Amino acid sequence: MYLISTQSNTRDPEFSEGWTIRLSESEDVRTQIASKLEKLHTLYELADEMPGRREGNGWDPSRIGETTLRVVPQSLDRLVRKAIRRGIFQRIKDLFRPVSPMSRLAGTPTIVYFPLWRVKGYHQCLYLREATYRIRVDEDVVGVEVDGETRDLMIEEQETEIVPDAFRRTLKRFSRLFLGERKYFNLKDVTELAVRHERAEMYVTSDGREGNVLEEVLSSRWKTERIFDITQLDLEGTVAGVAASGETKETVVRRFQERVVKMPETSKKILRNMFEIEELIQYYVPFVHFPFMRGGGLDQVVINGASAETADLKTTASVKYQLGL
Repeated sequence: MYLISTQSNTRDPEFSEGWTIRLSESEDVRTQIASKLEKLHTLYELADEMPGRREGNGWDPSRIGETTLRVVPQSLDRLVRKAIRRGIFQRIKDLFRPVSPMSRLAGTPTIVYFPLWRVKGYHQCLYLREATYRIRVDEDVVGVEVDGETRDLMIEEQETEIVPDAFRRTLKRFSRLFLGERKYFNLKDVTELAVRHERAEMYVTSDGREGNVLEEVLSSRWKTERIFDITQLDLEGTVAGVAASGETKETVVRRFQERVVKMPETSKKILRNMFEIEELIQYYVPFVHFPFMRGGGLDQVVINGASAETADLKTTASVKYQLGL
């Protein structure tokens, strides 16, 4: 639940201590606005009661508190066996004949954590805009007066481009006005109160890729734990490090803002401009680099620490690049 409050000078007791709009999935903003309008009577009084400025933490990333989660790697012993015996028959043998991994390792394994961001939030814009309404009238109506002013009636039909506009308007007004055809008049200079609400979520990988479904890059089966210090990334028996990334909290929030914040193209006045980040999580995904001797030569394998599966070629190359190999 998020509360936004602004001070009010209106004489209405309901506003004497400020106007609060509560936002949640179960509440309808349009219903709330209609309730306020019933007491304020005009859209312009409503506009006076609303700040119109930017609200929410999304405009300033320094106000957003992120949660940091480590994807928990499997045991080092299991990861080493996976790295050394990658064939299916070798994996079956592992069930019956455990391997002493350190006897084959050519050095200390290195665990490299790749940052992964997930952000969730919404943008809401409440604004006034101008519009023109087409008001249909009954077939027997030959004249309309609104607010003391007569309105031109138009014939509603499929227009043809052959007849010139000026001539066609003359025909409609004088020759056919009394015929039983569907007619309308335009009501101009109408002021509308409109609301635009957009909710979204996205992820951003360390190499800048982004998407909507987190499970595309982070399996829901992988165990995670919250950490409060970078030293909690250490895994006994390895050298731990974090991959360099061009993505920061600021760049991720800016990417999300470009995706979700859509201001109205035409508006008379912005009454409310709320951009709120509800959830910002940074994950650290582990990949382990193993150097070991195979067939008299040095071999290198990169394993996904969470799934214990061999990393794809792109990820393997990224890990080696981070290690300067």
